[in-house]
Amino acid sequence: MRAEYVNPFLAPAQNVWQRMLGQELDLDEYAMMSEQVTTEDITAIIRVRGLVEGHVLYGFDIDTAKAVASVMMEEEVEEFDEIALSALGELANVISGNAATELSSAGFYCQISPPQILQAPGFRYTDTNNQQILVVFDSDLGPLHVRIDLAERPDDETLDWNWQQMYKHNRHAR
Repeated sequence: MRAEYVNPFLAPAQNVWQRMLGQELDLDEYAMMSEQVTTEDITAIIRVRGLVEGHVLYGFDIDTAKAVASVMMEEEVEEFDEIALSALGELANVISGNAATELSSAGFYCQISPPQILQAPGFRYTDTNNQQILVVFDSDLGPLHVRIDLAERPDDETLDWNWQQMYKHNRHAR
């Protein structure tokens, strides 16, 4: 996996964590992983489409998820309801939005989907295309696991995808 696809997620993760949660987020470890992913207690899945395609998964253990949601909601979270889960999704969405901007600035135009939240620890998520990199960050709130599975769209599909996006943009601009 190319560093140009991974690095745009690392600095935004640290910056957004600091800005939204008031905590430092430190790189702890990273490793290449197989195509099958086992989810954390709570996982936010972002689909990336464009010149770079794949998935980014943000995994939280239950204690980290409660701590993060509590800070974001400014009240103690004991049980996860839709609002608490939405807070975690919003964090993942903001990180990915910043990363998509960095990717686009580097010439890799892409779009991100709204996050899908899985509350299913140990779920084997196999809808991935490539080998992934797992980056584990640590903070006073607990660890954040970021799995990045991105690859450049094959050349024969790139022209068609660019044309479709230009068509959609021009149609909406009228």
